[in-house]
Amino acid sequence: MDNFKSIKYKWKYEKIDDSLIKQVASENNIPKPVAELMIKKGIYSKDDIELFFNGSLKSLRNPFDIKDMEKAAERIAKAVMNHESIFIYGDYDVDGVTATALMYIFLMQCGANVSYYIPNRLEEGYGLNKDAINEIHHRGADLIITVDCGISAIEEVLLAKELGMDIIITDHHQPSKELPVAADAIINPMREDDLYPNKTLAGVGVAFKVVMALRFTLRKHNFFQNDAPNIRNLLDIVTLGTIADVMPLVDENRIFVRHGLELMSGDNVRIGIDELKKVIDSLSTVQKMKTSNIGFQIAPRINAMGRMASSDKSLKLLVTQNRNEARQLAIELDNENKYRQMIERDILQQTFDIIETNRYADNEGGIVVASEGWHPGVIGIVASRVVDKYFRPTIILTDDNGVYKGSARSIPGFHLYDGLSSLSDLLLSFGGHKYAAGVKIAKENLEEFRERFNKIVIENLNKEDFIPEINIDAEIDSKDITDEIMQYLEKLEPYGQGNKEPVFYMKKVSKYQYETFVGKEQNHLKCVFEKKGILFDAIGFNMKEYKSIVAENDEFDILFSLVHNTWKNTKTIQLNIKDIKKSE
Repeated sequence: MDNFKSIKYKWKYEKIDDSLIKQVASENNIPKPVAELMIKKGIYSKDDIELFFNGSLKSLRNPFDIKDMEKAAERIAKAVMNHESIFIYGDYDVDGVTATALMYIFLMQCGANVSYYIPNRLEEGYGLNKDAINEIHHRGADLIITVDCGISAIEEVLLAKELGMDIIITDHHQPSKELPVAADAIINPMREDDLYPNKTLAGVGVAFKVVMALRFTLRKHNFFQNDAPNIRNLLDIVTLGTIADVMPLVDENRIFVRHGLELMSGDNVRIGIDELKKVIDSLSTVQKMKTSNIGFQIAPRINAMGRMASSDKSLKLLVTQNRNEARQLAIELDNENKYRQMIERDILQQTFDIIETNRYADNEGGIVVASEGWHPGVIGIVASRVVDKYFRPTIILTDDNGVYKGSARSIPGFHLYDGLSSLSDLLLSFGGHKYAAGVKIAKENLEEFRERFNKIVIENLNKEDFIPEINIDAEIDSKDITDEIMQYLEKLEPYGQGNKEPVFYMKKVSKYQYETFVGKEQNHLKCVFEKKGILFDAIGFNMKEYKSIVAENDEFDILFSLVHNTWKNTKTIQLNIKDIKKSE
């Protein structure tokens, strides 16, 4: 492993034996940098590389390989055929809303007697709750199907059964040691006793596997008089939830998202998504949807309603068949997202002011900020923004009925859940994983908690851990930057968690002409580099702090991604600079 440093980042580069790179490149007739990328993904053989580049829907695994799937499919099929009252119980985030919408749409297409219930984030919180179970029973439900929740709802499942309702759990969150065994089926690939190899499904991905199995089961019972519903048309919804929940875009998720993006880009795009694209100016003319369009533009608007109050309008947008209704809902979601952004900006600025005033980033290993009256729906985003700026484990807290409730985010060197576990005596409750968690703490314990949290961070990290890293995917020479490699990079898409856009490394490039800094605040570096007689147009966003380094030197090592830039109908290859340093 080679390690280098710029003024801002650590560069980490795992070298691969050159003979292996040449072998994989030759056997698969691919460029050497692409071969290096494949090797680092653990993909060597011709068949595996072909599957990665061109995996079809036929490559999806048998849904009945998931534990309890046959029981779940048979019970839901029975409810559909007997016209029992089915309630889908979802979650208020994008994964939960899309999973609810997907299950609802398919059951409606089957003619089922189906309704849905999504809890209010502020009033009910996450997951199944007893008041909701009683309400659903009051509405006459025979069967509850949870999506994206329920794996830890032991008492709530018991209540549903005591009230005479059947309940099927579908979830993807990590189970605790005790499962809600009173449920009629528990579908979760993360169960310890489930051998299903794909552990990366989002809640909506699990719901789609249930729909696959249900359609097969209904066919087996000769339920469909005509053709069964075409579930490929649901993959846009699967894509939206999978990307929004930041699930790794590998295995089946990669297949879902590739086909889902095609649906969103085509002529038969879902009415609600089409209208949402129209109200987002930057998307109104986009022909080919990318994961970034979903993650940064579509998903936040679907999520805005759930963050601020109820997710009902977000769900209606996905299921409606009325274009006028879809247009009105899209406008409302866009306006709600603008309101959310305004609140977020205000709280973020207050947070930065508190951090600077108290010098938290200078004097302490972690950052803990608490205040009264902050909206609980946005403090998770605020915590992430603080980590982006200060690169410290961060906890943001706000008042919630006399106690502090908040969101925590971390950096690679610090396991957040383990750290909080060692402070459990000070916490009313907590839960999460390595990088994100939720906490609740009594106000009188705040100062002791801050002190002990910082002590744990300092004990577990060294100075190097507070420098963000950039992982280099492949070294590349100037002669390898061609139209051919751009074609392979297009095949590598969709990019996202688990399959990030490749970062290339090129040594000893020369400055061909004087650099400029462009943009409203002149933050973006624009330059032309040269190596071995080949010129490259380059852009580096938000790199004003590198101004003196670029001005005072002529030869550099650079990290970059490769993108196409179109100007006046001419397409060229551009280097999107991620980092730069003077050549050794």
